[in-house]
This record gives sequence, structure tokens and C-alpha cells, in this order.
Amino acid sequence: MNIKVAAISTLIAFPLLNVSAQAEDDREALPVTAAQKTQMLGEMRGFLEAVQDIVLAMAENDMPSVIEAAKSMGMGRNRGTGQGVGRYMPMEFRQMGRGTHVAFDELAQAAEFGPEGVLEELGVLMSNCNGCHATYRLVLRP
Repeated sequence: MNIKVAAISTLIAFPLLNVSAQAEDDREALPVTAAQKTQMLGEMRGFLEAVQDIVLAMAENDMPSVIEAAKSMGMGRNRGTGQGVGRYMPMEFRQMGRGTHVAFDELAQAAEFGPEGVLEELGVLMSNCNGCHATYRLVLRP
């Protein structure tokens, strides 16, 4: 690549990057303590790990592993008891969180009948994740 073209491209692109970096984050702020943030981020990493396990199991057509991974993040394991971090969050956030756990259960149920429908359920699940991340952001309480 011509050095002049590279330099001009950099000069054009740099201000654009700076503008997007300065863009205001208009998602709803959820004030949390450091411990709550750690717990919530851990739960989200659990979601991602389960999704990864589901995708890898689907690649092997291993429905028992798909079911196990999905159930690991479903409504079982004392979820929805009102004892978790969600009790400090707005109702809309709580509904999205519950919906995510329910979506994992629905994916597990679909997998019991075979691979058909599992990817569709995974798409619904991921839409819920994306919707939540597009709506909310965690901010530490002072």
C-alpha cells in the first residue's frame, strides 16, 4: 500500500474513531455495588459458556450435552426465588433476566426432540441477551 494512501486513510479514520469513542452511552444505568457487578458479570459469563457448550455439542450432534448445557443456566438451581441480585434491579431488567433463564429451559426442551428447532431457540435466547445489553449498562455506586 502506498504510504501516502495509508497516511491519508489514517487521518480520515482517526477523527471518526474519536467521535464514536466520545458518543454518549444512552443505555439505562443500573447502579450496583462492586460485589453485585462481579456476581452479574459472572452470571453473564455463565450464559456465554453455556452457549459455547451448546454450539460445540450441536456440531457433534450431541443432544444430551446440549440439554445439560442449556439446563445449567435454566430456571433450576434456585433461580427466580427473589434472593439474587435481581431483587435490586428494575422490574423490566428482572423480566429480561428471567426470560433468559426460561429461554435456556426452552432450548433444552427443544433439544429433547432432536436438533431441529435448537438453533431457532438459540437465536431467541441470543436476541434476549442482545436486547438486555442494548438497554442496560452497569455503573458502580459511589
